[in-house]
Amino acid sequence: MKKVLIVDDNDRYANNLKTYFDSKNIPSDRAVDAKEGLVLFSKNPNYDMIVSDVTMETQTSGLWMMRKIYKSGFKGVLVIASTGFDVFGVMPFSSLFLPWFCGLHWMIPKVPLKQGTVEWVPTVLSKGKTTPF
Repeated sequence: MKKVLIVDDNDRYANNLKTYFDSKNIPSDRAVDAKEGLVLFSKNPNYDMIVSDVTMETQTSGLWMMRKIYKSGFKGVLVIASTGFDVFGVMPFSSLFLPWFCGLHWMIPKVPLKQGTVEWVPTVLSKGKTTPF
């Protein structure tokens, strides 16, 4: 069975992600910040996917958490959900840079997520796929 870790300090975004995964019968755990995300990951490094916001305790805490998880040898799928992806030009750059920096497979823009829609945007690590499942 697949299991997802959601790391986001915003209840609305986190709840919309949880609802999405629940609809796919995929259980999820939630952390409210990068520190808690690392604690949950250290207790269960067998998550199939980790979805994280970038900006939580600091401007880039989620990004650095993902890098630590990636560098630990995590074999699952790494996803960042960010409002930054809704800015013109950020997503194409991110789809090339973030796979190298933190092993990122997918990006989720937060404008559609705010409305309850999960849009999967692949990075170079997931080109050719339409969703991770």
